[in-house]
Amino acid sequence: MRGKLAEEITGGLSFPSKMDCPAWGISATRCRVGSILAKQENTVCRSCYAMKGTFRAKNVTDKFERAYKGLFDVRWTPALYALIRWQTKDRFRFFHSGDFQGKHHFLNVMRICAATRDVLFWIPTREAALVRKNAYVIPENAIVRVSGNVIDGPAPGWWPTTSTVVTDPSEATCPSSKLGGNCGTHGCTACWTKDGNTAYLRH
Repeated sequence: MRGKLAEEITGGLSFPSKMDCPAWGISATRCRVGSILAKQENTVCRSCYAMKGTFRAKNVTDKFERAYKGLFDVRWTPALYALIRWQTKDRFRFFHSGDFQGKHHFLNVMRICAATRDVLFWIPTREAALVRKNAYVIPENAIVRVSGNVIDGPAPGWWPTTSTVVTDPSEATCPSSKLGGNCGTHGCTACWTKDGNTAYLRH
């Protein structure tokens, strides 16, 4: 598949300045669980980082909308696989904004991960039901990190790789969130490789 066509279908990859690897996502306004949580006090989604700053720039929102519409194209899975294969060295992040849109989306993402075994995937999500029902298809190179919903709340206890958001810097285990939020600068790969919970400092 030609690169230009693959970008048109998927919306293209993103290269967030805070990471040293590519990413793919859609608008946080498309989050199914997150949209509900955003209306509730003291939830992480109430003050979602992906609804602020540069995420609100028109070029970014347009890109996310193209990425969302591409999910309805039957060529989406091979197109995104091709871009990841061409532009990713060893790590990739799904959902620097947004979340799974349903079972078919979940399964297609896992197909991409399974076909790209030399790449580690970090996949944060609040779609707990999807993870529970389809955990059997998750390949070893995909770290699906189920997110806690409440600020300073507990991590989901039923899944081995999780994340939470805290307000006390001493409780944050993510070094990057305490030091400017740049994974690449600090050489941290914990979200891609570490079992257990990662606690991010609220930002």
